[in-house]
Amino acid sequence: FHKDVATLGCLEPTVEPRATEFVEPRADGKVDMISLIQRLIERGHAYVAAGEVLFDTASMPDYGQLSKRNLDEQQAGARVAVDPHKKSPGDFVLWKLSSPEEPGWDSPWGRGRPGWHIECSAMSAAYLGEVFDIHGGGLDLIFPHHENEIAQSRCAHGTEVMAKVWMHNGFLQVEGQKMSKSLGNFYSINELLETETFGGRMWPGEVLRLAMLMTHYREPIDFSVRKLEEAENTLRKWKRAADLAPAAAKQLPVEVVEALSDDLATYPAFQVLTQLAGEAADSNAAGAGNDAAASLKAALSFLGFDVAPAKVDEDAIARAIARRLELIAAKNWTQADRIRDELLAQGVQLKDGKDPTTGERVTTWEVKR
Repeated sequence: FHKDVATLGCLEPTVEPRATEFVEPRADGKVDMISLIQRLIERGHAYVAAGEVLFDTASMPDYGQLSKRNLDEQQAGARVAVDPHKKSPGDFVLWKLSSPEEPGWDSPWGRGRPGWHIECSAMSAAYLGEVFDIHGGGLDLIFPHHENEIAQSRCAHGTEVMAKVWMHNGFLQVEGQKMSKSLGNFYSINELLETETFGGRMWPGEVLRLAMLMTHYREPIDFSVRKLEEAENTLRKWKRAADLAPAAAKQLPVEVVEALSDDLATYPAFQVLTQLAGEAADSNAAGAGNDAAASLKAALSFLGFDVAPAKVDEDAIARAIARRLELIAAKNWTQADRIRDELLAQGVQLKDGKDPTTGERVTTWEVKR
């Protein structure tokens, strides 16, 4: 997992907490789940019933604000029998009893385990504070998970908000269909990076990164071979133009910053990059200075795309060329062209010719963006 996300150009997380380390009171005094539940009981937002501790949703007047649901709607829309020990159908579990076979911790309410939502309230407060800037997650987590996180955190800490901004991402589709193992179209990042299971080839991490960022984060991402090829071609054009500048500009293009500041609107930002690439090519043809290329280089670096000179693995290129020559000899033109195109996508251009002495086919190469 860590290798895959690094290949995609993602920053490493500062901390990766384990929920099991935040169940009981901690020696370092960081927020834990049992203490958080006790505080909710003391403040009148939770109650003990039938061996469980439940959050009293009626104790929070604006419960449902994130998902735009209210308690009356939840009660009217109930389709299953409500546990008789609940005050309200929308009340949710903070702590439940564990059987001898199940994982459990000792608590004031007996041996048990935390509910689904409380761990996130505890760990976020432990590392980010009672109020923090951004909380993310999938659209399917808005209700009930994020709604209940907000309720727990706000009522425990007495704050107006839990997070200042909520960002919910759309779902992933493959060739227009929902990705699922049952449909046989489930692909992991590692498979895309290191196998030829999708589109008959391996895909560079930054190509996957651009393909995902070309869609706004709130919209469903439709992963397709065509989309990956489009991202690869676009990235190659950008990098070729950025290479015209010896160094990146010190300031990011204002238009890129403005686009990203508008709910992380990546597509308009990429339109600016394409415009800069065109301006850079025109300036180079005219023999003029290349401020556009320098700005493009700065923007690419900021967006997590490698703008350093390409590192060439000569042994890997030699193996690819040898394999391609075998395919040509076998008249397998499709696979031979695929190897040529893959190398070109990595900035390696092949040139076919003949040995003047033997007349045999030879292939030379050079690095180009």
